[in-house]
Amino acid sequence: MDTTRKIMQFHFIAQAETATHYHQNPEMFYVLRGNLDIKIDDKMYKMQSGDIVLINANKRHTVIGNEELLGARFEIDFHLLAEYMGSMQLLFWCNTVADRNHAYSNLRRLLDRILTRYFEKDDKSALYLNALYFETLYVLTSNFLVKADDVRLNLEDSQDRMRIRQIQNYVQANYQSQISLNDLADRLYLSNAYLSKYIKKNLGMTFMEYLNNVRLFHAVDELMYSDKNLTHIAYDNGFPTSASFTKAFREIYNESPSEYRKKIQDEKEKDEKEKMLQQEEEQRILEYLKFRAHKENPQSTRKKEYIINAGNVKDTLTDCSKAISIGDGYLLLQSEAQHQVEKIQKQTGVKYARIWNILSREYCFSEKEGYNFRRLDQVLDFLLDHHMKPYLEVGSKPSLFMYTPERSINTEKSKMDSYDFKTFSEITRELCVHLVNRYGVEELETWYFEYWNDPSLNITEPDGEYYQRFDLLYQTMKNYSEEISVGGAGFILGYETLVCKKIFPIWKAREIHPDFLSVCSFQYIALVEDGGRLGRKSIDSEYMLNQIEIMKNVMEETGFQIPEFHIDEWNFTISNRNVLNDSCEQGAYILKNCIEMNGAVDMMAYWHALDLYSDYYDTDTVLNGDSGLISRDGICKPSFYAFQFMNRLLPKVLEKNDHAIVTTNGRNRYVIACHNYKSLSSRYVFTDEDEIQLEDIEQYVEDIDPIKLNFTIQNVKDGKYLVKIYRVNRECGSVQDLWKNLDYSKGLMRDEVDYLKSSAIPGIEMKTIEVENGELCLTNNLEMQEIRLIDVQYRYDV
Repeated sequence: MDTTRKIMQFHFIAQAETATHYHQNPEMFYVLRGNLDIKIDDKMYKMQSGDIVLINANKRHTVIGNEELLGARFEIDFHLLAEYMGSMQLLFWCNTVADRNHAYSNLRRLLDRILTRYFEKDDKSALYLNALYFETLYVLTSNFLVKADDVRLNLEDSQDRMRIRQIQNYVQANYQSQISLNDLADRLYLSNAYLSKYIKKNLGMTFMEYLNNVRLFHAVDELMYSDKNLTHIAYDNGFPTSASFTKAFREIYNESPSEYRKKIQDEKEKDEKEKMLQQEEEQRILEYLKFRAHKENPQSTRKKEYIINAGNVKDTLTDCSKAISIGDGYLLLQSEAQHQVEKIQKQTGVKYARIWNILSREYCFSEKEGYNFRRLDQVLDFLLDHHMKPYLEVGSKPSLFMYTPERSINTEKSKMDSYDFKTFSEITRELCVHLVNRYGVEELETWYFEYWNDPSLNITEPDGEYYQRFDLLYQTMKNYSEEISVGGAGFILGYETLVCKKIFPIWKAREIHPDFLSVCSFQYIALVEDGGRLGRKSIDSEYMLNQIEIMKNVMEETGFQIPEFHIDEWNFTISNRNVLNDSCEQGAYILKNCIEMNGAVDMMAYWHALDLYSDYYDTDTVLNGDSGLISRDGICKPSFYAFQFMNRLLPKVLEKNDHAIVTTNGRNRYVIACHNYKSLSSRYVFTDEDEIQLEDIEQYVEDIDPIKLNFTIQNVKDGKYLVKIYRVNRECGSVQDLWKNLDYSKGLMRDEVDYLKSSAIPGIEMKTIEVENGELCLTNNLEMQEIRLIDVQYRYDV
């Protein structure tokens, strides 16, 4: 690796204006003051103070700034970064104009520190600057990198990913030699014809195009950083002649290698002039950096002080998080599932249960005998008898078993019961009249009816069949009452947000609009690039809040305003085999998001209720990494207790912050729910979810530090208070950590399972405190991923 080159460098910019151009090194623009317009391909982004936009390698772009512009341009050495990352197919999505991510705050702080070093030159400045460069790149690669060769969404299983890596590794190792498709085919024991089609399908180009891409990647690096003549560069990078090198270069860059080299040299000279600042500009930058340092001087992350006025009610606690997704509705015909759902309702106060596949051929419809809703009635009766309202997905959804987003199990159960439009019309009308006659219109007015956007129904087309089916369901229900709620369409945040810019105008132009808009939230990000869709896991600690804001902005831009906003499924993962689901991390994640989203949406149904939903042949241990609140053996997980804690909160909100929510009933009682949630690290991003080992969980979070939370509630009544503290951490309430004490053994005996069931409960502490001068002080030390409920009640004397 060339250690003489800088992996990153920066230049100050003022009144920038450049013609359309492109280059191999990614560059990141950061606006301090003024405005900067950046056009990337055919998309325009208008940057303001504090905005950051990263332009990927070889993307055509134009940059225009106004007279007040003051900013910085950071150039990343693509070749060096590719060596560090072990891949040359690197793509970033880092754009504060179009995206929301908690990590942008960390990135801004790092960029500010880099710029500050410009004015603090000393003997160790270069070393410190390099350290900041690498820290910046760590934040970028952890939070904003999409590795095209790692999570290409059209790869169906790990076998495909393995083969793609074999192809890439072979080409990378032999690009300097005269290799052919036949050589690679022999190595992989495949036919030339099959391999040719396979490469075209999965890499989006022919073998020769891909080989030349790799050769050009290395050749361009030598054009920029070496004094070699063009002939030597051509031969050293596998091109048989300088003419073939020039031809391949022109096809990609639309200019000759010599023209490209001259342009780069001219830009370097310009950059040196660009970096020199006028004294007035230096002063403006220093003022900005001082302002930013003062504004963003963070409170210590290991200690938080909260002063709360007992008489100042800021908000009301909503029931938005009191919904749960169960999945296939007929799971509730199982007695064990009924018992577990009943337990969830009693202890967490769940009000809505979302189920789907209610029109299953197996239970509702026969070509010979017609419609029979008796089994559906049993499911709905159970929910109503146990104080839960049905949230019915009327469409047919696949019940997939997911190891990772790229690898699922296709079983008979996963096949969808799809009906043609005529049959769907008939069964929908039969269903609606049956429900009205059995349960009554007034009852149905308290339910929700949803229809998701099955990809086969072409919701992106004005004449897509989705709209015909949705309109049919909507009109049929509205014939009985305008108060019955019908909505859709279950858009996937982070994946389908951009396509909604096309869908919403179509839906807006139609006569019928949904009563509620539904989306699902799993922490993955997709990016459409050059006709392909790429994706990765997101570790944005405020993912759901940020993605909801982006979706609401799309609704506002398109004028598609809907009365209610629902999250019909939410979790950080879609995997049924991710050990973090069983851990304290999941409890902290749930509590954090329930607090954060209070008031932001009208409904959010956690995915999902029971591990029984994904019982599979590999289910041979007490825990399997599924996201149910209760294990298949009926053991409550930390995620269960997070919802239990939320259910015990009081209706009036005095304080809501990054770590806690403080509530009261206005009658000398205060209940606090708090957490020490730790964000996932970059290691999690680049690890397959089903490969995370129980022993390594701590390695997938940013830090493992405890936190001290001090609450001072002022203007309370003097006297004695009883304080009850319920806590879930690795020492109490975590079945996963209790199982560790049993050596993660398989095939536990009944008494051992019973031990786990009775032991996996929150720890409890009680104490009496005396309040004087109207100040109630509470100090709590929380371990990593710990959640707590603090219940404070005034004690009256005789």
